[in-house]
Amino acid sequence: MNHRTAAAGATRERPFGIDISLEMFDRATRIARSLFAGGESLVVLIQDGVAWRSRGFGAKLGPRDWAAELVISTGETLWIEDGRLDPRCRAEPLVVNEPFLRAWIAVPIRLENGSTPGVLCVVHTEPQPYDANKAARLQDLADFVADEWARAKVALAKRKAERALDTAEAHFRALAETMPISLVMTDMSQRVIAASRAWRDGLGLTKTPIVGRTLVSLSPIYEPYQDLLRRALQGEPVGAVQLAGRRADRSRFWLQADINIWRNARGRPGGLVITANDVSELRAALDAAKRSTDRLNLALDLSDVHVWELDYVRRQLFKAGAEETFFDQPQTYEQLYRDIYVSVDPRDREIVRDAWRRHVEEGAPFHPHYRIARGDGKEVWVEGVLELFTDETGRPRRMVGAIRNITAAKHAEQRLMQAIAAAEAANRAKSQFLATMSHEIRTPLNGVLGMAQAMDADALSGLQRGRLGVIRESGHSLLTILNDVLDISKIEAGKLELERAPFDLDDLAQSARHAFVALAERKGLSLLLKVDAAAHGAYRGDATRLRQILYNLISNAVKFTEVGAVTVNVARRGERVRFAVSDTGIGIARDDMARLFETFEQADASTTRRFGGSGLGLAICRQLAQMMGGEIRARSETGVGTTFMVTLPLAPVAETQVAAPLAAPAAPAAPGERSKDLRVLAAEDNEINQLVLKTLLGQIGVEPAMVGDGAAALEAWEAGDWDVILMDVQMPRMDGPTAARAIRRRERELGRAHTPIVALTANAMAHQVAEYRAAGMDDFVAKPIEVGQLYAALQRVLDASAEEAALATA
Repeated sequence: MNHRTAAAGATRERPFGIDISLEMFDRATRIARSLFAGGESLVVLIQDGVAWRSRGFGAKLGPRDWAAELVISTGETLWIEDGRLDPRCRAEPLVVNEPFLRAWIAVPIRLENGSTPGVLCVVHTEPQPYDANKAARLQDLADFVADEWARAKVALAKRKAERALDTAEAHFRALAETMPISLVMTDMSQRVIAASRAWRDGLGLTKTPIVGRTLVSLSPIYEPYQDLLRRALQGEPVGAVQLAGRRADRSRFWLQADINIWRNARGRPGGLVITANDVSELRAALDAAKRSTDRLNLALDLSDVHVWELDYVRRQLFKAGAEETFFDQPQTYEQLYRDIYVSVDPRDREIVRDAWRRHVEEGAPFHPHYRIARGDGKEVWVEGVLELFTDETGRPRRMVGAIRNITAAKHAEQRLMQAIAAAEAANRAKSQFLATMSHEIRTPLNGVLGMAQAMDADALSGLQRGRLGVIRESGHSLLTILNDVLDISKIEAGKLELERAPFDLDDLAQSARHAFVALAERKGLSLLLKVDAAAHGAYRGDATRLRQILYNLISNAVKFTEVGAVTVNVARRGERVRFAVSDTGIGIARDDMARLFETFEQADASTTRRFGGSGLGLAICRQLAQMMGGEIRARSETGVGTTFMVTLPLAPVAETQVAAPLAAPAAPAAPGERSKDLRVLAAEDNEINQLVLKTLLGQIGVEPAMVGDGAAALEAWEAGDWDVILMDVQMPRMDGPTAARAIRRRERELGRAHTPIVALTANAMAHQVAEYRAAGMDDFVAKPIEVGQLYAALQRVLDASAEEAALATA
């Protein structure tokens, strides 16, 4: 840094041959130094690019001074707070080497003729934040130097002998009088010799005679410091002290004073020179900062937050906030320096270490929840944050962290988790109960519907057949309600799983229409199906659940329509397919639309009495649509009709991926002429279901051999040859799939021919059927048993068995 603050090599010769008082420069720089405790001051003059300096401090300096030249050229004050941070000088030798200068402050010295021959500067080895007040006072001092220089030139031109001691003292008194800072000069008895106007104004002595009076007599501010002043007069270094006093208006003020002894021409102590700066605002700021810190600590205590800083440079630990609510012993620097995880409960240290590792390596947020390590066994949960600050080499300099007490929230969370676990257990119990009840209800229902089908084949009167129809319709209605209750229960428990398999959209829509054509025709209604050309083809999705939605909507439309038509429209819009079911029925009131899709809700309670229904159908439709990523909406007008629109994201697939659907059973038909000779083994644990099977098979001349479980079925198979096995899925001792696997294994071991196995089950979802086939079962019949489905399944497996036998003998 070429600003030559420590201008070694500076000559005491007059600058550039100018007849000027060097003592005047020295006095000015001494006063300038008093503004900056611990600093140095000098005057730099420039002529023809060569620098002259009023002082030297041992450093070898060049002939130029760029900083002084900058101030002279701009005419503005230069204040470098920290040379290390200023790109103009941070590489200068005086900054990076001895004397390690930091601050450099310079103001221009302007003469009466407008020229600026040099600057008055102050340098310091510590950074100096910009202070406008000091800058102004330094400029006033520089202006004084310029004025004094002009007066000195005149005086020296007239008479050099006037530089005697009395003239010098007079000049000093004049200098003190005009100083822009608070300055007072006393003799050895503390009587005032001279003082600046700022000193007099600060003590309210503007109109009071001061010369010859003691400091104590002029202001009580000096009374408490008499011992200090006497020691200073005895030559003891005092340095900077803070003086407190009150103004005439009783307001308190603070002065930062520098107390120094001055010496006469013979080098003997002449008295005191006291310079001071009003630091009342700084003191007030410090007091305000302390109050702010107190308020912060109070806020941290109230919010149950503890903040800390680990300073690795100063080897100190700074803490704020409610430490005692977190720790049973105060934390120390030494403890945290040895192990930063010492305050973490051993049970949670790996969690915190892993969170910090992910924060450092992956940039993941660091907000771990953990327990505090305490010796008293009390459980305190906290949420922590942490930030590590390093130097340019990566070495840690300080670590700042904060923890927030979340014990109450954690305990609430634990209670919530326990409540959730209890709710899930209750839900599982409910699901198990419903599954059990489903089985228990389906068993007698299977008996009712099965025997009703058997009776339908008998010779009945018209009245009897009508009554039998009531029984069958009531049984089917009960079965529908049971299925709806089970579905909504599975959906609420999150247990309902969707299939994703290819299906033909046209076949699905046609089957949905076909299921209700007869009912619509009996009511005199038209049931129309329109599939847009863009919607034709195969898609991937859950065909069973989509069919369930369409069945619900079409069933409702037919139920609530007395005159007119029901129309099903299928259209494709991009990657979504929309199904719209419209009717010309009774419509839905506007007030009832909001709760239309709620569980166990009917638009009007009177509709339940008139049309029946559990109020679950539309709720299931909405849940299924949402589970498939779609939505269901409705619009209606009372007395005009209603339209339900289901929009689903269905992905098209190649038609070759669609498996051929099982043939839908028509009217019950016996499986061929040889049915009377069929050897049928039936495994069923329930006596009612055994009776239903015997009755339905007996109508086609088949007398099945009945066994009560899978193990008995395996033994019966081992003991004889069978054309087909009807196997219940859920049985004691050994279930149906297990028995089927055992039979297939024994067939391979013994080399016996394949025996067709038909599963009898109430669980006929696609993935469940796939499991039955994987176990070795050839076909299935859903419970409650429909006689047409039973006969069709027997026919399919017998035909397949015959083809297999023909191929084997070919």
